[in-house]
Amino acid sequence: MKIVARIRKHSFFVLVFTIAKATVYFVPLLLADVLSRTDFGILEYALAGLGMIVNTVINLGVPGAYPYFILREKRLELQPSFKLHVLVLLIPFVINQILFFFFELNINFYLAFNVSYIIANQVFYSTQLKSHEKSIVAVILDSGLYIVLLVYYIFSLFGLVAISINAINVFIILYAMGYVFYSIYNFFKHKNQILIDGYKIILRFSVHLLISTFLIFLITTSGRILVEYFFDFEAVGVYAFYFRLSAIVVMIYQVINILFFKKLYTLSPLLLDEYYYIFFLFIYTLSVLIFFISPYIVGEFSDFFTITFQSYKNIYFILSAQMVVWIATALNSSIIDREKLAAKNNIKFLGLSVVALIVFYFCRNQMDLQFLVLIHFTIISTACLIQYFSLYKKNIIFRKSALTIASLYLFTIGYYYLILCP
Repeated sequence: MKIVARIRKHSFFVLVFTIAKATVYFVPLLLADVLSRTDFGILEYALAGLGMIVNTVINLGVPGAYPYFILREKRLELQPSFKLHVLVLLIPFVINQILFFFFELNINFYLAFNVSYIIANQVFYSTQLKSHEKSIVAVILDSGLYIVLLVYYIFSLFGLVAISINAINVFIILYAMGYVFYSIYNFFKHKNQILIDGYKIILRFSVHLLISTFLIFLITTSGRILVEYFFDFEAVGVYAFYFRLSAIVVMIYQVINILFFKKLYTLSPLLLDEYYYIFFLFIYTLSVLIFFISPYIVGEFSDFFTITFQSYKNIYFILSAQMVVWIATALNSSIIDREKLAAKNNIKFLGLSVVALIVFYFCRNQMDLQFLVLIHFTIISTACLIQYFSLYKKNIIFRKSALTIASLYLFTIGYYYLILCP
């Protein structure tokens, strides 16, 4: 009976996960066909560019501190103090409203900052849910922003709302207000259990996670920001479309991260290394396979793809390979955090960020979208290898994983220059 119950539970999870992640994956691709390229670029800039990076700052590293204190250190007395964080998140949200309504803040930034508030809440709550193996609710919560965009898309098909970034902005602010009311309610419900000293203990640890999370997000998700800086929002739209298309394999990582979140904080590095390198090879092979078959599938339902594929297929290939490295950095970050290596790794990431800025500065006059994506892929791959080096210095060795990532990077670059761009 236990086996039947477990199968039933996991089957329901797979169903919910598939629907939720299909929403996350397909909604931006559908919106690309109805919005102008500029509006789609502005939306993506908010969703996975500036909004994502600002989220790491305002969240203060607190979500990452939860599994450390509750799962690893068993500091259960600190659990109520985490609830104070939702009020802290309200501060930048309120400031954003004041700047927009009274000081005419540009709607591009207003949208991005509202999105950052939503993502910060989603990450904060879903991390706690995953820590207590409440995977189904965590999956739905992680997809909340895209469910709202799906509602907007359906409304737009029936002509109930305008097809514009301004209309999307209204839907996003309404969703954000839901978190505002829930946060205030949740705080007053538990205010007698919350200890400010406990929250201070959390912040003293999480500040290192704040810096490391900010730097890793700056390195790995700054593509849209760089594209907007060197080009325009229309170019952001094109870049974001193929980034989203490549990210289908990330859903496999997300399944593993949700189902085995607790184990990632407890399994030995030697065992993780065995699992990781096989996983990386599988994901890379799948990414390349999807790249080759996509013209026969995606073109059937996306005019955006049909119009742009021939011009941007090289970018699509690099982004497909980049997803594997992105997954590796995300997995490494969990190990870095649990081994208290965030502070030491931050110094190396800061150095990499400075080098990256210098490279972009000297290449600015020769920059095109393809070259920018190639440089960014190299920077992310370097960041991943830096993580392995930081772990190695503490005698935590991911030999097979590191060699796999390095080999896949070299293979990708070789194929790009010898086959795609001979």
